[in-house]
Amino acid sequence: MTESFGWFADAPLSGQTFAPPPPLAARPLFAVASAAAFGGLSLVEPRPLGSGARAAYRITTAALTGAYTAAILPAGTTAGMPARYTGGPPGQFVPLCTIGRGSAALAAGGLVLGLADPLEALDARITGWLTERGVRRPRWWLAGVGVAVVAAGWAADRADLRSLQRSHEEALQAFEDTDEIGPADPAMTAVLAALLQPGVTGVEALRVQLGSVQQRDAEAGFMTDAYLAVGEDSPRIAPRTQVWPVKARFQRGEAAFEIELQIHEGRLESLAIMLADEPSSPGSEVDQDEAINSLTAWPAVEELELVTETADPLT
Repeated sequence: MTESFGWFADAPLSGQTFAPPPPLAARPLFAVASAAAFGGLSLVEPRPLGSGARAAYRITTAALTGAYTAAILPAGTTAGMPARYTGGPPGQFVPLCTIGRGSAALAAGGLVLGLADPLEALDARITGWLTERGVRRPRWWLAGVGVAVVAAGWAADRADLRSLQRSHEEALQAFEDTDEIGPADPAMTAVLAALLQPGVTGVEALRVQLGSVQQRDAEAGFMTDAYLAVGEDSPRIAPRTQVWPVKARFQRGEAAFEIELQIHEGRLESLAIMLADEPSSPGSEVDQDEAINSLTAWPAVEELELVTETADPLT
């Protein structure tokens, strides 16, 4: 499973496999060595150091931070954003770049160097505060806290890893248990056929796939996301992964909906109903959850307005 950061989604993507952390970071010896290194640096008080010694102290701190970051970063870590911000299907993640360990190490080390002055000022305030309260060896106290923080962080990471691995295995098992393929909903198939308009690149192959299309977890009844399966021998299209440029729109009360077809590995993958406009847009009075939950069946083909995406806005 690729790790992903920040604002960027951190849920596993469909089809991914679980990836453990780097072997070095998983070893107890790594935790001991890291705690000892950071604890040892905490014994050094930077205030009385001369310019040369202080520069060496800062470089050592930055290098250690960078090395630690590189060691704990899982391979294949990516940064990205939710697909909905680019008009993609809800719940999916758009990877933007892979974060290499070297880049992460440089960024972490650079951050520590850039914040050296305020960090050392904070260190001085803490040391002074401890001294004023009768602590005879404040640096040893700070070193102990540093060791405890590193050790606790390593233990917490291992606990999170075990929990994540267990959750991943349970989710995979649940998916395998419930992902039954059955006959496709005829109303959904009719909508799908309507989207396969002549003249669009690849439509002939998709129409061949339509002849063998089935629906995953069909017995669950109507859902606004229909996941599809087609014959393995069906012809594929390129680009192999894309949002089909023909969409369908329909109206229910005040809410306008849009139906979008997703292609994956050159095959029909899913058909999804979503609100045509962002519910949070200014002036919108449509409640997203209420509107989506009001749908109980796929719309009739006669209700649909087909729109084709071009280089300009939808026409």
